[in-house]
Order: sequence, then structure tokens, then C-alpha cells
Amino acid sequence: MLIDLEKIRNCNNIRVKLSEDSFSSYLQNINEYFTALERDINTIKPLETMDVITALVSFREYFYSETEWERLILHFLELLKKGLNKSFITDISIFYGLSHVAYSVYALTHVAPKIKPFLHGINDLLLSKLSDYLKSADTKEFNMYGNYEVIKGLSGPFRYLLDNTGDKKIDDMIKQLIIVFIKRAKNITILDHEITGWHYYPSVIEKKHMDIDPKNGCINYGVSHGMGSPLPVLAMAYHKGFKIEGLEEVINGLITEYMNAVYYVDDIAYWPGRVTLEQHIGLDKINNAPNAMSWCYGSVGILRVLYITGIYMSNDTIKHFALEELSKIAKMELSSYVLSQPIICHGYVGTAIILNLMYLDTKREEFIQKTIEMIEASTEYNVEKFFENANQVASEFNVTTLAALHDHLEGFNGIIHSTLTILKGITSVNDKRLLMN
Repeated sequence: MLIDLEKIRNCNNIRVKLSEDSFSSYLQNINEYFTALERDINTIKPLETMDVITALVSFREYFYSETEWERLILHFLELLKKGLNKSFITDISIFYGLSHVAYSVYALTHVAPKIKPFLHGINDLLLSKLSDYLKSADTKEFNMYGNYEVIKGLSGPFRYLLDNTGDKKIDDMIKQLIIVFIKRAKNITILDHEITGWHYYPSVIEKKHMDIDPKNGCINYGVSHGMGSPLPVLAMAYHKGFKIEGLEEVINGLITEYMNAVYYVDDIAYWPGRVTLEQHIGLDKINNAPNAMSWCYGSVGILRVLYITGIYMSNDTIKHFALEELSKIAKMELSSYVLSQPIICHGYVGTAIILNLMYLDTKREEFIQKTIEMIEASTEYNVEKFFENANQVASEFNVTTLAALHDHLEGFNGIIHSTLTILKGITSVNDKRLLMN
């Protein structure tokens, strides 16, 4: 065994208390994960190393042996370097790209400062790749796609760079990204209607998940793939002093887009997710029904982004709106959340992270009570049940499962890692990576 479960059970830093049964189940899930990690050590791929490293950083104090922890860290660092050297990791993204690598190593530098030169090299490589990526930013084709989003687009590296301001090269890149986003936000005209410049044409893969053919493109309100990505990073940039002409107007314009699109079911705020252009301009009907209370496309993710933006922009109106709407959501029955998995992206734990962050910000009891309820629900999923559930959901929706043991966003890694940060009442680099904080 790698992890001393009694150290976790007796840890004074565990502030959120679960029921004894739930906590025992969580400890067993930790044991299963790290047993699997040791078993899989020679088959884990370079693209999986980033989430493994951040988990190892968080669980370091609970290892039986510091030597064993160092052995694993060194192994996965070497595997990560192999992935970089052999060009397995080449794009800019915050998910399996250079920004993901950067955040992982950034977390590691807090417990192993000697690797800071490695981080500086990654930063330089990221800046170089971003410069290459932005060479086509003024072309019509560049602005046709959703390349501003956080999963594979610019908002991910943008968020990472904002944690490293003060370096001239990084600050210059932030300014360049702001200008690109300001230009992107300018209204365009399609079908004789003036619409937001955040409109885009979905990829072939994205089209497969849409019920209606988006022949004239779409508008996306989600945090993971939509306008919820640029909003908080632009607001944070403004707050940090990057007050470039037009930036405040773009931020306020995004806020307006969300406030114009909100609808209510039983006094709970919802957004339509992704809509076609025809739906956006009123030619086709939008099905304004309750949807999943998830991070990726749900109200909790959107409202957290609006709340953060309200803080950064000193906009008390939008901050209060988001807070009160999240408070109403926290008081809902768990069954009304329409969640069927324990994962981060669109499951219990991802929503629990957001509600816990709201508790840390406000100390309002409804947030921590619902957080505990969701975490206790997630502890029922050991490794076997986790994969059974993922395959069942994939079969139900006729999609390929993305569930993986060592993945943060849709895997078991994210469940046990984020649960630990919640129980300790702290935040993590993954919360930043997902624009939750």
C-alpha cells in the first residue's frame, strides 16, 4: 500500500465531516486508486501524467514513505518529459496540452521548488506555441470556430498566464490575447441579424452531438465550450490591471448575453446550453426545460463564472444575482440536479466543487450542506461501480465513454483528488484550470 489511510482519517486538516460510512468508503476508494496507480505504472501514457502528478502532490503527506512518493514523482516527470520530447504533447490547450503540463508542474513546484527551471522552459515553449497559433488570428477562418473556449482553445492558456503575471513576455502575451478576444467579440451579421461575435461553426465531431443541423453556426452558453470560458479570464485580466481599451465593454457585453438568455423553471435559473443561430434569433424554438446542474453546461458553472466576474469587475448587481440563484439551487433536492455520474465535468463532484467554493467565499450553510450531500453520493462509486456507471450512461446516450482511471475531468482521479481538497477546505490548480476560481 502506498497511502496510510489512518493518516487521512486522523488528519487535523480535514474540516468537512462526512458520515462514518461515507468517509470509510472514500478511504477505500483512495486505496483502490493508488493500488491501481502502482499496478499501471508502466502502462500509463504521457498524456495521463499531468493529472497523476497533481494528485500525487495533494496526497503527498499521506504516503507511508517519502521515498515512495519521490520514486513515483520522478517516474511520472520522466514520462512527461518523454511526452514532450517525442511530441505527444504539442498543442496549447489546458486539457492534454502545454497549459495542462504547465499547471501540473506549477503545482509540483510548491513542494519541489528545484524543478522551477523546468517550469520556466515549459512557459517559454507555451509562449512560442501561442505566438504561432495567433499568427492567423486576423483571418476570417480563425474567427469562424470556437477556439476561444477553455477545453482546447485560448481561454485555458490565458487563465494559466494570469497566474504568472509580472514576467514581460507573459504580460505581453496576455495583452495580445485580450486584443484577439476584443476583436472576436465584435458583432457580426448573419441572415440579416446582428449577433455576437462569439458565434461559431461547430466541428464535425460537435455536430454529431447536436439534434439540429447548425448550418449557420451556433451560440454556446456553456463554460466548457462556450462564452463562459472567455468571460472570467477577461474579467480577471481587467482586475489585474490589463485595462485595454474596449475590454470592459466586451466583458459587459458577455454579461448582457447571459442575462438576456436566462430562463426560469420553478424559480430556478437555467440557460439554453448550445443553440443554433436560427434558435438564437427566434426563427426556431428553444426547448426551455430544466437541464443538468453541471460545471460544463449547467447553471452552476455559468453562475459561478458570473459570480467571479462580478467580484473582479466590482459589479455588485451581477455578483448578488449569481449568489442568490446559486443559493436557490443549493436548496434543491439532489434528484432535481439531473446528474447521473460522480465525475467533475458533468457529475456530482464537479458541482460539489463549485458549491464548496461558494461556501468558502460566503460561509452560507446551504452551500456546504449540499456539498456534503453530493460528496457522500459520490463515495458510493468504487472503481468497479464507476466504470459500470460510465458504460451504462454512454450506452444510454449512444456515445463512446470517456471514463478513465487517471483522468481528472471525466475520471476516477478527479473524484478522489477533488474530494480531498473539498474535505480540507482548500482550492487547487484544477479549480483554476476549470475557471471555477
